[in-house]
Amino acid sequence: MILDAAVARVGALMRRPVCRAWTVAVASLGITSCNVPDDRAGDSLTVLVASNGVAVVDNARELWVADIDQFMLALVRLDTAVQKVNASSESVGAAQDRFRESRLVFKRVEFITSYYEPSTTSALNGPALPRVEYQEGPEVVFPPEGLQVIEEWLFTGADTSRRELLVNEIRNTQSLARRLRTATAAQIVTDNRIWDAASFEIARVVTLGLTGFDSPIAQHSLPEAAAALRGTHRALAAYAALVSTRDAGCWRSLDAAFVAAIRTLDTSTSFAGFDRLDFIVRFANPLARAIQRARTVLQLTPPEDRRAFRSLAGTLFDLDAFDSQAFAHPQSPSDSRAQILLGRRLFFDARLSGDGAQSCASCHNPARAFTDGRVRSASRVSADAATMRNTPTIINAGLQNGMFYDQRTVFLEDQVEAVLSSRNEMHSSADQVATRLGNDSAYVREFREAYNADGDTTVSARHVRTALAAYVRSLTALNSRVDQAFRGDTAQLSASERRGFTLYAGKAKCATCHFIPLFNGSVPPNYRSTDVEVIGVPSRAVIRNARIDPDSGRVRITHSAPHLFAFKTPGLRNVALTAPYMHNGVYRTLEEVVDFYNRGGGTGIGIKLTNQTLPFDSLQLSLVEQRDIVSFLRALTDTTGTTARPARRP
Repeated sequence: MILDAAVARVGALMRRPVCRAWTVAVASLGITSCNVPDDRAGDSLTVLVASNGVAVVDNARELWVADIDQFMLALVRLDTAVQKVNASSESVGAAQDRFRESRLVFKRVEFITSYYEPSTTSALNGPALPRVEYQEGPEVVFPPEGLQVIEEWLFTGADTSRRELLVNEIRNTQSLARRLRTATAAQIVTDNRIWDAASFEIARVVTLGLTGFDSPIAQHSLPEAAAALRGTHRALAAYAALVSTRDAGCWRSLDAAFVAAIRTLDTSTSFAGFDRLDFIVRFANPLARAIQRARTVLQLTPPEDRRAFRSLAGTLFDLDAFDSQAFAHPQSPSDSRAQILLGRRLFFDARLSGDGAQSCASCHNPARAFTDGRVRSASRVSADAATMRNTPTIINAGLQNGMFYDQRTVFLEDQVEAVLSSRNEMHSSADQVATRLGNDSAYVREFREAYNADGDTTVSARHVRTALAAYVRSLTALNSRVDQAFRGDTAQLSASERRGFTLYAGKAKCATCHFIPLFNGSVPPNYRSTDVEVIGVPSRAVIRNARIDPDSGRVRITHSAPHLFAFKTPGLRNVALTAPYMHNGVYRTLEEVVDFYNRGGGTGIGIKLTNQTLPFDSLQLSLVEQRDIVSFLRALTDTTGTTARPARRP
C-alpha cells in the first residue's frame, strides 16, 4: 500500500516521461551550482582590452544581455502562438516554429549562462522530470518546468485541454529568463572564465547537444548545437585582434574550426543518421584544441578549482582528461603511489572480514573485470540472500558521485566503511581492521610510508578507508578501442561498431543516460552529479506480463516518491565482461538488455509505472541495429593496468 501511494503521488507530478537522464544532485555534496569561484574574489588577471579601449568582457556581456532580450521576445511570440493553437495542424506548426526560434536564441548564450548561472539555466532547459530535494524532506519534490515541458506538449499532440497549463509554464519560463537577464547584466566576468566556458561548451555540445539530451522529442538537436557554437564563436571573436597580434595563425585556425563545425551541423538533415564519430574527430576535437591553443597565446591562467574535466585538457577524449581525485572525499589526502599500493594489498587481504574468510577480491575478482559472475552477490547471512544485488565492476568506479545502486553513500571512502561493516558482506569495520593490522609490523611500516606526508602515520580507520579508496580510484581505464577512435584512429572500429555508436548516440538514445565519454551517469561537462533512473527492471526475463522487481531502490534512502524503483545509472565500460546485468542480474546477455530497452523498458513488457524515466514507446530498432549496438558496447572493453595483484597475497 505504501508503494501504491508513492506511485500515485509521483503520477501527479509527472506527465509522459521522455528519454532523459534524471539529474539528481547528491545532497551531501551541497550541489546547487557549478561552484564557479567568485571572479571578484579571485582570478586577478590583467584585463584584456580591445582597440577601442573597452574591456573585451564588457563588450561580450552586452551581446549576451541583448541575446537574452531576444530570447524574452521570442517567448512572447511563443506565448501568442500557443494561445492560438486549435485542432488544425497549421496552428500547431506555427507554435512549434516559435518554440524552435526560442530555443535557438537561448542556445546562443547557453555557454556563458550554464557557466555562471547554472541553476537558472537548468530550470530553463533541464529535464522534463520532477526535481527531488529530499534533504529538505521526502515530500519536497518540484514539478518539471521550462522549455522541455513546453516541448513535450507541443510535439506530442498539443492537447488543447492542457493549453492553459502550458501558457502558465511559458509565463514561468519568461520569469526565469528575466532572472537570467538580471544576473547576467550584473555578473562580473573575467577573460579566463570566458575561455573556460567556451571549452565547457564544446564538451556540452559533444555530450549533450549531439545526442538529443535536451531536445528529446523535437529532435532539433543539430540546429541547436550549431546555434550554441555560433554564440560561443561570436563571444570569442571579440578577442580576434588580440590573438592575431600575438599569433595570426592561431586565430585563423580557431575561426576556421568554428566555421567548419557549424557548417557541418547546418548541412546535416538527419538526426538519426548523423555521423557523430566523424564530427567529434574531424570537427569538435580540433575546435577544442584550437580554443586551448588560443588560451595559451593570450596567457590566460586556467581556473584553479579542482574538477573532473581538467581545465588543461585539450578534449574530453584525451588520456588524461579526467581527474578522479575530483570525485574523492574533500578531506581525503591526494592519492599517492604508496597509498595505492597499500590499498591494493588491503583489497586482497582476507583479514578485512570479520572471520578472515574473504577479501574484497572475493566478490570483485580482477579476472572477471572485478565482478563475480553471480546473479546476486553471495550473502554471509543466508537468510538475507534475497536482499543482495548484482556485483558491479569497480573499474572506473572512482569517476562518479554516489556509490551503490541506490547511491546511499556519496564517496568511495564512505562506501568502504559501509561494505566493511555490512553483516552481509565483510561483517567488520575500519576500526577493527586497523586494530588487527596494527599488530602486523609489515603493515605498520607500509602505513607509515604511505601517510608520512600526512603527519599521521598510525594504522587508523581513516587510513584504511582512504587507502582502499585510493586503490579503487587507480583502477581507471579509458583507453578502449572506442577511445582510440575518438582520438583519431577511427580504423580501430569495425563498420558495425561505428554504426552502433551512431545508434547509441542518436536513435537508440543510450547516450542521454550513459553519457560519453565516461559512459556512466555522471552528468557532463561539470560531472558534479550522477543520475538515477527508473527503467522498470522485471523480476524475471520475460517479454510480456512482466512484474517489477520488488527491490524499491533509492526510495529507501530518500523516501521521495519519484525515486521508487530508481537506481544509479551504471557505467558501460567493460560491459562485455560483467554479465549478468541490472541490479538483480535478471539479464544474462547484452542482447537481452538491448531488447529490453528497445521494447520501452518495463512499460513495454507489461509493467505499469507512472514514474518510469525511460520512454514508454519502442525505439523501433531492427535486429541488425540491435546487433550493431551490442558490437559497439563490446568495443568499450579495456582492463589494462587494473588487474595486477600484490606480489604476496596476505
